[in-house]
Amino acid sequence: MTTTAQNPMKTLYQRLRAVGFDTPYVQNMALPSWWEDSVAEAESGYQEGLLLLSRHLGLSLKSLQDSAAPLELRDFGPCNFKKTQGVTEDELAIARSICTRAAQIAAASIPTPWNGRIPADGSEIREAILSAGARWVSLSSLVDWCWNNGIPLLHVTSFPRSSRKMDGMAALVDGRPVIVLCKNVKQEAWLLFILAHELGHIVRGHVSQNGVLVDEHIAKDSTDDQETEANATAIEILTGDSDCRFSSPGRWPNAKDLADAAKEHGRIHQIDPGHIVLNYSNYKGPSFHALGNAALKLIYPHPDATKLVHDKMAANLDWSGIPEDSSEFLMRVSSPKRRK
Repeated sequence: MTTTAQNPMKTLYQRLRAVGFDTPYVQNMALPSWWEDSVAEAESGYQEGLLLLSRHLGLSLKSLQDSAAPLELRDFGPCNFKKTQGVTEDELAIARSICTRAAQIAAASIPTPWNGRIPADGSEIREAILSAGARWVSLSSLVDWCWNNGIPLLHVTSFPRSSRKMDGMAALVDGRPVIVLCKNVKQEAWLLFILAHELGHIVRGHVSQNGVLVDEHIAKDSTDDQETEANATAIEILTGDSDCRFSSPGRWPNAKDLADAAKEHGRIHQIDPGHIVLNYSNYKGPSFHALGNAALKLIYPHPDATKLVHDKMAANLDWSGIPEDSSEFLMRVSSPKRRK
């Protein structure tokens, strides 16, 4: 009587699910398109699969190879977690691991050299963008500034179903800054502020060498000193004044009035109208958020911020320098068309 050996992938998927990696995510994101589980029936094929999962998910290869051991994430160095009360670091560990791997791949594949110089303050970034002819610091112009200065910028929101998401992450990979945006929104004003905030962390020196800073949720009223500093630098980049707050006297404006006022003020003072609306509604409080969103839709009726960031990443990386399996992983986790 003969018995058929069980494909080891079945047990491996069970182990991965136990630590938060659901099987569809592993198959659709971490394993390459050529992979079929039958490949793992040969020991060499199984080992190749383990190596790919370690490389893309940030799992310890040793723990993957030891079927009796619990799976562990690799040690990626120091991490500075900025999180809301009640959220644990463990809840953010998987998202941090995936974003760190994406950042490392991008840092190794950007052709623009890093000169090692971090801007002195937010105004320096703003002046560089405006002096190049931009009307104001927009998402597009700030993304271009990052890439032109050797700072890779990614947008990653494809995570396992049970993984807690974050707004963004700033990293230093072998001394080079890398920024990962994670908020899944189409309006550019949101990603613009998060990007400026992460640049604020880099400018202020909040990120450790070969470490990361994870922003689970960016709040204007945070009491964390580093968050306050990053917010101030972000506002400085976008408006030229780290204390800038927009308000209106008298009655509540309707969405059209707010949109028109933001466009006029933005034109005069070289400030993105979308940021003016977001700044105004955030400082006014939750009761103004619906008004702010309505005004944003009037200013930018067909936004696609995630596609903008993704397309610029695709255009600025040297894909020939990335292993095919890793380039596919990076495109998958960053593609706005593959949101799960």
